[in-house]
Formats: sequence, C-alpha cells, structure tokens
Amino acid sequence: MRSYFDVENLPSEFGGKATLEYDHEEFSKSMAEDDIKAAKFWGFGDQKNEKIANGHFSADVVPEPVVVAPTSN
Repeated sequence: MRSYFDVENLPSEFGGKATLEYDHEEFSKSMAEDDIKAAKFWGFGDQKNEKIANGHFSADVVPEPVVVAPTSN
C-alpha cells in the first residue's frame, strides 16, 4: 500500500508521517471563500455575494405551491 501513498503527506493516523491540526475557524473561512469562487464560476457573481451573512450563504425561501386546479368534493 505504501507504493500508492506518499508517506510524508499521509496522516499519522493512517501510518504516515504528517501531523495535521484542524482549526474550525480557518476551515470555515476557506470554505466560504470557495463558495464565492464557485458562485462566480457558475455565473451567479454578485447576486450570491449579497446573500452571505457571517461567512455563510443564507437559505433561499421557496414560495408556497399554488393550486392550479380546483379540488373536487
């Protein structure tokens, strides 16, 4: 298996030599930046950027369904 993985970059929990430190604030900031980049890539641009609050996209509210045919009683 070692021929498939770079032991220097493999986390120690999996038998490698790399030690990783997880910082939730840093990770969250990085993911929010990636969301903005993805939105721009897919053509949403500034439209999505206006919906960001505290580094997160807000949820879009879906309108209530409209009855298009009367129900029979």
